[in-house]
Amino acid sequence: MRMRLRVRPKHSLLGNALAAIALGTTPIFVVAYWFASSHGGVEIVGISHAAVLVAGLLVLWRQLRVYCAVTSDELIGNGIFTPLVRVRLDRIRRVMLVPTYLGAAPEPVLQLLVTGDDGRRLFRMRGNFWHETDLRALAGALPVAVEELTDPITMREFFTSYPGAAYWFEHRRPLQVAVVTVGLLLALAAAVWIMGLLGLPVRFL
Repeated sequence: MRMRLRVRPKHSLLGNALAAIALGTTPIFVVAYWFASSHGGVEIVGISHAAVLVAGLLVLWRQLRVYCAVTSDELIGNGIFTPLVRVRLDRIRRVMLVPTYLGAAPEPVLQLLVTGDDGRRLFRMRGNFWHETDLRALAGALPVAVEELTDPITMREFFTSYPGAAYWFEHRRPLQVAVVTVGLLLALAAAVWIMGLLGLPVRFL
């Protein structure tokens, strides 16, 4: 299978991920190591720290494997947490480049949307993760004329104008709130567990 075009996400995403891991974990574990050095439990802190770093490195490794490409007969691509998606070129009916406003950001972000016979999403790439030049190059490599919206629209208008374009986690505010809440509760439970192992008093007031 010969690839005619292959693109990768913005390099800045990798730097942001590394910075997030370093800034998010270092202060916490510095305090934990400092306390454990005089009260015992350095091994527990070390194991916890290693587990967090391994999880972070696995995410980074996965991010390095993300790409989208056009071959002689397919459009393919994957995400950090999603498997490889394959779309045969003969299934593509429309290729659209849509500028959208993300939240309160003043500059629009380009969306590449590929649909089939029923108008539903076959493939989508979001400009906040990909370079605009790569999106245009990929769209131009597909066997259908590219349609480009001239005036930016909001994400709400985007989902309304193109039903089925949203991923499962988008346009579902209750689900997003639930995921964030569960994540915070898990982080709190992990902190309480580590504090209990180190003999620290657990106080929330």
